[in-house]
Amino acid sequence: MKLKQSKHRRGLATIITSAIMMSAVCMMGSAGVVWSQSSLATQQADMTNTASNYMNKLKESMVFEYVYCTSDPCNQMNVVITNIGDVGLDIDEITVSEKMSGFNKIQLVNNGQIMPNDSLKIAIDDASFSSYGVLDVMAKTSRGSIIQTQTST
Repeated sequence: MKLKQSKHRRGLATIITSAIMMSAVCMMGSAGVVWSQSSLATQQADMTNTASNYMNKLKESMVFEYVYCTSDPCNQMNVVITNIGDVGLDIDEITVSEKMSGFNKIQLVNNGQIMPNDSLKIAIDDASFSSYGVLDVMAKTSRGSIIQTQTST
């Protein structure tokens, strides 16, 4: 027995297969466009944030107004820092050190925010300050800016 195949059915199957393939390609292409847009938006936000941080770090400027001992012998040191920049800054830590002996005192600063043209006084206690003639004082901000000075006790 011989089966007859209709030519119309073969043509219809080709059209349906092509339509399914085109739909699949369109869906995959749409998914690729959506993914690339979200990825691009994330990268753009990261680059904007990084550029903003670098610009603010460049605008940060501070000076030591005073660095002095409050008593003789020196067991407490007051450090006064003034923000002379255009943006607010946040002092994270102040380090007092003496290179020859290896003395190093790190004072973490909790409320170290300084607005432009304002000052901040930080008291650092250590009974051994009077043992050294010259001390190095360094202040570091949350953005990584550093200033240094020396003081005699």
